[in-house]
Amino acid sequence: MEKFYQEMKSYCNQQGIPFYLVKLQSLQDGVVEGYLPGQGGWKAFPLPIPDVFYNRIHSRKLEQSPSFKLFKTELEERSIPMFNGRFLSKHDVHELLILEDELLPNLPETILFNEKEPFLTFIEKHSVIYFKPASGSQGRNICRLTQVAGKWKIEHSGHLQNVHFADTDEKLFETLKRFSRKRSFILQKGISLFETDQRKVDFRILLHRNEQLEWKVTSMVARIGDPGTIVSNLAQGGLMKNGPDFLKEAFELQDASRIYQKLVRLAKNTAQALVENLDDSFGELGIDLALDTDTHPWIIEVNSKPSKKFQGNYETFRPSVKSIIDFMLALNSENHP
Repeated sequence: MEKFYQEMKSYCNQQGIPFYLVKLQSLQDGVVEGYLPGQGGWKAFPLPIPDVFYNRIHSRKLEQSPSFKLFKTELEERSIPMFNGRFLSKHDVHELLILEDELLPNLPETILFNEKEPFLTFIEKHSVIYFKPASGSQGRNICRLTQVAGKWKIEHSGHLQNVHFADTDEKLFETLKRFSRKRSFILQKGISLFETDQRKVDFRILLHRNEQLEWKVTSMVARIGDPGTIVSNLAQGGLMKNGPDFLKEAFELQDASRIYQKLVRLAKNTAQALVENLDDSFGELGIDLALDTDTHPWIIEVNSKPSKKFQGNYETFRPSVKSIIDFMLALNSENHP
C-alpha cells in the first residue's frame, strides 16, 4: 500500500486537503495519533480527528475485534462517515445478488459447503465445481473439482502438481471437510471460461462512486492466468493487460465494443445492487467478471478491499487515487452542507 498512500498524500497536498493515516484508537480525547510521511518513513503526530475515513484494514480478524466495533461506534456518535467499512463474504454477496432478477442469468449457482445432502445434490448437477473460501483473497486455497471417469479430480490453486482423486462422492465430501478445517467455504458451478493461448481470462473492474454518488468505472484489466492454472489472480502468477486493449486484440472491433459495454453495465448493476442491500457505505468495489466460451458474462467475485499493488507508470496519479479523494470530498460536503 506504500506507493498508493504516497500518491494519495501528494494528490491531497496538490488540492490543499489534509491527508494522514490513522490506526485503530479511541476518539474520546478529540485528537488522534496520525501518521505523515517524512524522512525515513511515516512518523506519528497528534492530529485532529479526520472528517472522513476510508477503511483499508487488511485483516478480517481485526475487523471483527471489539476495538474496531468501538471505533465504528465512536465514529457514528460523532456523525463521521467511514466507507468500505468491512470485508465481504462470497456467500453473503451471492445471497444478496440473487435477490435481483436481472442479475440471475449472470450468477453461477453457488451454495455454502456445510451439510452432506445439499453437497451431494449440488455435485450431481455439475461436472466442474470450484471450492473457494467464503472469505478468501488473492486466489489462495481454491480447488477445482472435475468429474473424470467416475472419479473426482481435485486440483489446488497454489500447487499445480498437487492433484488428488476421490473415488466416490462421499470420499470427496470427507476430503473437502478435512481441507476446510472448519473454515467457511462455498461451492460454485464451474464455467467454461474464455481462454487465450490456453490461458484462462477474467476481468477486474474497479468502480468508484462519484460526487453524485453514482457508480463509474475507473479501470478495467484483463487477468490472464498461467497455462494450466485454475485461477487467473495476479498473486498466483497471472498477467495483466488493459481490459479494452485486450478485447480489441481478442475480438473484432464491433464485438469488442459490445462486450466491453456488456461488462461495464453488469459491473455497475452489481455494485448498485450491493449498496442498495447493504447497511454499510461503499465508495469503491473491485468486481471480477468472466466471459464463457459464448462470451456470456458471469459475476465471479466482489472485493471491497481491491488490491492497490503498483502496476506500471502513471504520469501523475493513478485514476483510483483521484476517485477516492473526490468521493471523500463528496461525503464531507454531504455531512457539512
